[in-house]
Amino acid sequence: MSSDNIYMGISHVVHISTNIEKPCEHCHFHLKSDKFAESINHYIEQHGYKLLHIGTETVQDYEGKLCHTSVAILGK
Repeated sequence: MSSDNIYMGISHVVHISTNIEKPCEHCHFHLKSDKFAESINHYIEQHGYKLLHIGTETVQDYEGKLCHTSVAILGK
């Protein structure tokens, strides 16, 4: 097992979610909630980010009900 710390040198992170649509922080690409993998790949391929974490998050919807979403944290 490697002892490399994947977080070493990371100075900026982005949060991508299946619950949020927003523009890319670096260009005009629009991150769409239904194109989760495409949004992750955009940051990796176009801007040199590394995938740091992928998982789920529980949030409240507009009615206050709990909703589960997928999230990815990328950094460079």
